[in-house]
Amino acid sequence: MCHPLVAILPPSLSTTFIVAALLPLVIGFIVGLLIKEFLKIGLIIAAIILLLIVAGFLSPDQVLKPLLGFLKSSSSVSDWVKRVAGYLPYTSLTFIVGLVIGFLKG
Repeated sequence: MCHPLVAILPPSLSTTFIVAALLPLVIGFIVGLLIKEFLKIGLIIAAIILLLIVAGFLSPDQVLKPLLGFLKSSSSVSDWVKRVAGYLPYTSLTFIVGLVIGFLKG
């Protein structure tokens, strides 16, 4: 009968095991940083547009028409995002941990 701790220990501490465990963590960290930065930039752009609308330099129609046009033609963008997301190891626990750390602490 095995000791209960033996069941949670890694099979070996070989270089392959360490790389396989750390690579999704690093990729998740980088993706978390990118998501955080894109959200910051998006919020800054939205705040600038809102200020320009409030100040009277822009009308809501001047903002919404190009935005709706982009959303209607975004099928190629969504295909690209789906293809890139297919390469990410988002089912890996270490990727999710790295993503959270990158988003919160990055």
